[in-house]
Amino acid sequence: MSFKSLLSAVGITSLLGCAAEEEVVATTELADGAFLLGDVTLTEKGEVTVLKRAQMKIYSNDRYMFAFMHEGTDKPDVGAGLTEWKDGTLIESPIFNQDGSLENLHFSLDVQETEGGFTQSIEGLESNGHVYDMVETWDRQAGDASAFDGLWKLQNRASEEGGEIAEFSEIKMFGGGHFIFSQSFMLEGKMEQHFGFGDFSIDADGVVTETVIASSFEDFAGVQHKLTMELVSENELNQTFLWDGKSITQSYIRQ
Repeated sequence: MSFKSLLSAVGITSLLGCAAEEEVVATTELADGAFLLGDVTLTEKGEVTVLKRAQMKIYSNDRYMFAFMHEGTDKPDVGAGLTEWKDGTLIESPIFNQDGSLENLHFSLDVQETEGGFTQSIEGLESNGHVYDMVETWDRQAGDASAFDGLWKLQNRASEEGGEIAEFSEIKMFGGGHFIFSQSFMLEGKMEQHFGFGDFSIDADGVVTETVIASSFEDFAGVQHKLTMELVSENELNQTFLWDGKSITQSYIRQ
């Protein structure tokens, strides 16, 4: 298997997981929270390859989201959707990826909780004429639950930017004191796709500070952003922030 094909296969399995009919080992339900990928181990005919990358995954309120920069395509790889536990098996039903909406997909994951997070294993994965086993290790990140936790889809965006950006869309998730976003927009006639993830805190005045851990935006890692966030209702969220000195308000609906 070529290195590029191998990386491509890893990106696909991160989104799809294991096919629903595959037998898995029962496990207790995994507690909600945010996780960073430790590594990915692929084994084919005794040959072992270990990959590392900046990737986060959040589980919260029966929803999940992950994002990373795919090594094989040099583009964002994002998945988000619904979760359900059946007889110790985690069923993920993706409803969004980096390109838009998805439907009628349901995948079963062999998830085993560890002291510091969890492992996800897939045996006999077929790709490009090869068959290999894959194990992902995930490390739980410290953080508390918040009223904003869950998966959100952008409904409206009011901006003072002056029209430079068009066709803006975004999916965002909060959980375990962390966040992930995936967005796309037209800029100068070109479709842009970006993601970012990190941790967030809320001060006594309700101001949210997001600190970016990794992002597809250049020089975004380590940057802090302050936002004013408000739950308009249980299923509606507004956030307002300054970007290049201009105010932007974004309204989301809970998924």
